[in-house]
Amino acid sequence: MATVEDILMTKGPDVIVAAPSTTVHEAVTMMCEANVGSVVIKDGGDVQGIFTERDLLRRVVAPGRSTETTELSEVMSGPIASVGLATDVRTCSNTFATKHIRHLAVMEEGTLLGMISLRDVLTIELEEDEEIIHEMDGT
Repeated sequence: MATVEDILMTKGPDVIVAAPSTTVHEAVTMMCEANVGSVVIKDGGDVQGIFTERDLLRRVVAPGRSTETTELSEVMSGPIASVGLATDVRTCSNTFATKHIRHLAVMEEGTLLGMISLRDVLTIELEEDEEIIHEMDGT
């Protein structure tokens, strides 16, 4: 069974990081440029939370807050859920489902190594399922 480390080896460890004082507008621009759905909020070396597209909709757009003046510290989700490199993808799926989230930080000994998304995990699970089907079919 695939692990979080397998996912990071495929997609790479790049993480978009912002300070708590970063404005929502700045964060959304960073997300768009990187084609990602989240930004990790770090203060110094400490992970404080995550700002996602869902946070943008529910905590900024719906209540009518300004993207130019609202800081991430005001609208981020936290604490951020995390997994280790050795965590298997089925455990990640369970975490996504039970916590109703779409992003997991990959942490080892307090250090942020990367991020994985629900899409990353579903892709790996689908590949594994297809391999099992082909083995059963003998193809």
